[in-house]
Amino acid sequence: MKKLSLILPGAVALLMVAAPFAVQARPSRLLAQQTPQQQPKRERANRLNLTDAQKQQMRAIREQTRNAIVNEVLTPEQRNQYNATAQNGNKKGAFRNLNLTEAQRTEIRNRMQASRQRIEREVLTQQQRDQLQQRRNQQGQRGNRQGA
Repeated sequence: MKKLSLILPGAVALLMVAAPFAVQARPSRLLAQQTPQQQPKRERANRLNLTDAQKQQMRAIREQTRNAIVNEVLTPEQRNQYNATAQNGNKKGAFRNLNLTEAQRTEIRNRMQASRQRIEREVLTQQQRDQLQQRRNQQGQRGNRQGA
């Protein structure tokens, strides 16, 4: 019984010392298991080693595209609703509640795709385009394996 009374406090002390290390180890292991889609957008973009100038160009192209969509695709009522929502700081979510027609959705999709292509063509270097294409090919292969 004396041995147990000596071992028990030692075991408790060991648990108290080891517990913080075990808790700290979990998040890093979970982050390492994240797929590229689960990583924050900033981290995915940084893998292309974009310069500040490139990031600024991309923002400008996206803003031009968004303005063109708002002014040329949306009806006046939808535009008013979009502007009201966007003023609250939610530009991305502002399109979700506009009751878009299928034709509007198709037009927006086409303009966004053209915007991405313009960014690739005008902003990215050849090496960055190659990295992006390689990443897309890998994602396509993962998708094929998951669907099989």
